[in-house]
Amino acid sequence: MKKTTIAGLIGLLFSSPIFAAETNIKAKDVIVTANRVHEKIQNIPANIQVISPEDIQEINATSIPQILSQLGGFNVTGTALGQFNQGATIDIGGYGATSGSTTLVLINGQRVSPIDSSATPWEIIPVQSIDRIEVIKGSAGVQYGDRAVGGVINIVTNESQKSINQASATIGSFGTTGMNAIFQNKLNDTLFRISGNANHSDGWRQNTSSDQYSINARITQSFEKSSAYLEVFGNHNKNQTPGAVVAPIGQGSPRDVKCDIYSCFKGANNIYDNYGLGLGATYDLASNINFEVDLSHKNTMTKFNQPWGTNYNAPSFSGSADYTPYNSKYNRWRTDASPRLKINLEKLGILVIGYDFAHSYGSVNGSDYFPSYKYTTTSNATLTDNSVYFNHQLPLQENLALISGFRRQLQQIVANDGWLDSDGFSSSNNAKKTTSANAWELGLNYKFSDAEKVYIKYGQSFRFPNIDEFWGYSGFNRTFFGGLINPQIDRTAEIGSTFEIGNTKVTTSVFQTRTEDSIRYNVGTQKNINDANLVERKGIYLSTASFITDRLSFYTNSKLQEAIYEDGQNKGKSFDLVPKLLINARVNYKFDNDWSLGLVTNYVGSQYYDGANDKSAYTKMPSYIVSDLYLNKKINQWDFRLAIKNLSNERYSTYGGYQDKNNPSFYAGYYYYPSDPRSVFASLSYNF
Repeated sequence: MKKTTIAGLIGLLFSSPIFAAETNIKAKDVIVTANRVHEKIQNIPANIQVISPEDIQEINATSIPQILSQLGGFNVTGTALGQFNQGATIDIGGYGATSGSTTLVLINGQRVSPIDSSATPWEIIPVQSIDRIEVIKGSAGVQYGDRAVGGVINIVTNESQKSINQASATIGSFGTTGMNAIFQNKLNDTLFRISGNANHSDGWRQNTSSDQYSINARITQSFEKSSAYLEVFGNHNKNQTPGAVVAPIGQGSPRDVKCDIYSCFKGANNIYDNYGLGLGATYDLASNINFEVDLSHKNTMTKFNQPWGTNYNAPSFSGSADYTPYNSKYNRWRTDASPRLKINLEKLGILVIGYDFAHSYGSVNGSDYFPSYKYTTTSNATLTDNSVYFNHQLPLQENLALISGFRRQLQQIVANDGWLDSDGFSSSNNAKKTTSANAWELGLNYKFSDAEKVYIKYGQSFRFPNIDEFWGYSGFNRTFFGGLINPQIDRTAEIGSTFEIGNTKVTTSVFQTRTEDSIRYNVGTQKNINDANLVERKGIYLSTASFITDRLSFYTNSKLQEAIYEDGQNKGKSFDLVPKLLINARVNYKFDNDWSLGLVTNYVGSQYYDGANDKSAYTKMPSYIVSDLYLNKKINQWDFRLAIKNLSNERYSTYGGYQDKNNPSFYAGYYYYPSDPRSVFASLSYNF
């Protein structure tokens, strides 16, 4: 049955361009900010996908990871996704467990990606306020620097409409409820927007209750030659954590909380508070020179509480089970400044010059409580980044342009680590280091028409270690200083095109990336390392968009990829958590302007568990197919939306790993985090 379904998907994928009437987004009308300035999409040598607000509304999206999965076909993974896709990471470049650190996420060009290895706080961005989502499928290291290795996701909020006033309520399976509201109005040259969300879910698994609260406000003032904005946001989350199912995927009791001879997650929870502000301005210094600047500060606090904690008398010890409580407090903040100039050199093209500054800090305090003993760890690090860059688009002929750019980034690292126990024993470590990395790019872009292009480029990008990657994770939940880490370097060659067959839009690209000093967590040593072995990533993207009739539209996104070790003891073996094949297909039918029905299907191929190469555990995570059905009805100012998720009730997992059996603070053997079964959701919105 599954083979038949896959064959059908592939058939649809490659046959879709031959029947079409007209695409709903014309390339000549799309302005994006991939080069950190507004530019027509066909002028940029990159595979850029633009997701429109109309498509977002069609699928009844409740989270941005859902949008990226169902409309972009990207691989979404996580350990506690639930109904809100909490803690989701998006893998664009085939980086597996480190994809969260190699995919850069922005809001209106400002960084949202955290300074550590945690997931992007997607919930701070109200879905209703999104004007479009721009996704660069490939590196953009010159434009954005650190983390822009596998791809970039830029979420652009709506600044053009005079009024967006909407309130909505959602109810669904597993005790899920949601209340969302957005109010946006424009008075003369001043735009005001405020939005808020309150969501709750009991969760399908035991101990997976989740609560989300967020608020966002923005004011934009336009002047004759300039504009300025101020934005503030905050969100509070409390999520219970059930732990993994200790078994290969498909086995064990997927709903049960993990509680065994190693550790117990009964009552375990994370409390997450995130708030910040951003401000910026644009000013026309001359008719051909535009100045832009963005400033931001973000603060995040996470508290983890595990009442039952780790079994002190694990199998390597004697005696009965004795679970010790554990809690930790993790604070981090980041301040950014990013001024830049866009200069129109007329016949010599467009030149962008910029400077990026970032200062960040993170500290974690953890405590183990034993019957007559207390052990406390304290770790902190400070990162200071300074970066300069330029990007130049030089026209060689009427439709041919040479693209070049360069970035130099310096990072100063100060790290401290220590522990203290109740007997008065203590230890401390500290280290300092300054590292640097360069990004560069050279490419050609040729436009066949206002909607078609072909490009070729070669470049280098990098990622610096996250603020929490200087520490390992040893027995009994304790952290230890693992040493300073060098930047990861990636060199990518890419060729791609956008063209039309009939009236169907087809976008494709082929890439090859070689990664040196790959930053990853080593399961064997339990710390983060620079991998001494080279990794080669290569693949092909293919996307199509077509209207079969005026009412029936069909879209596909697919990726064939592999990530292989080039040398070392794992030579020829695949990188962990990288499926070779991803297929996304979506069909939408409009009965009239008020009724629509749609179906979206995602196929994710088999892949190795996290830690497979470190522990020679080569059982594969099984492939899976998930389909969602959605129905939309509009009655005057009311919008009713119904969604059935996981229509076939597929039993699957987006993340699994392997760990030693002799470490009591981790999992014994294979483990995985099960995804939710079939669920039903209904929402009702009122537009003022």
